[in-house]
Amino acid sequence: MTTRRQLLLAGGAAGLALALAGHPALAADAATAFIDDLGGRAIAVLADKSLSEQQRETDFRDLFLLAFDVSAIGQFVLGRYRRTATPEQIEEFNRLYTVDVVKTYSRRLSQYAGEQLQTLGSEVLEGETLVRSQIVSPKGGAPVQVGWRLTGTPGNYKIVDVVIENLSMRSAQREDFGSVISNGGMDALLAGLKKKNGIS
Repeated sequence: MTTRRQLLLAGGAAGLALALAGHPALAADAATAFIDDLGGRAIAVLADKSLSEQQRETDFRDLFLLAFDVSAIGQFVLGRYRRTATPEQIEEFNRLYTVDVVKTYSRRLSQYAGEQLQTLGSEVLEGETLVRSQIVSPKGGAPVQVGWRLTGTPGNYKIVDVVIENLSMRSAQREDFGSVISNGGMDALLAGLKKKNGIS
């Protein structure tokens, strides 16, 4: 992974969490309303100072599972390697991948410092609905552009990708995970996810 991609991925993780914790904007359509509602739910978790770190992580996990299509994202990031993985490996990957994302973003949520999410509308691209938004910092500076790719229909939307400054999170993960699998196999990826998240 290049230095630029490392920085963008780190920024993407922060951006996703801060976007979820952003101030809801007025929605012009069902897709933007979905993202705005998600932001409102996240900020409610963030604003509750009575929650322990563990409870905050649990609440965020529930929110993540409700909003994101983990199975579809997992299929994409594994790519061609999914065809050679065993059902047990795929099941374990889905479990570890969820843990990894939730832990990463719940930690980022704790660093929320007043950033606001502003939705800018939506459009249909390649069979998915793209909701455009930006994150505005109270400290000034250029807004961070964030796109949310959704599948489904109004009332049944699911997020399948987050694009931070033109960097697709699912595409970046697919490249990084593929590199690990090509060098050490599926078990190497699973072991790496376990180590990263302190899972025995």
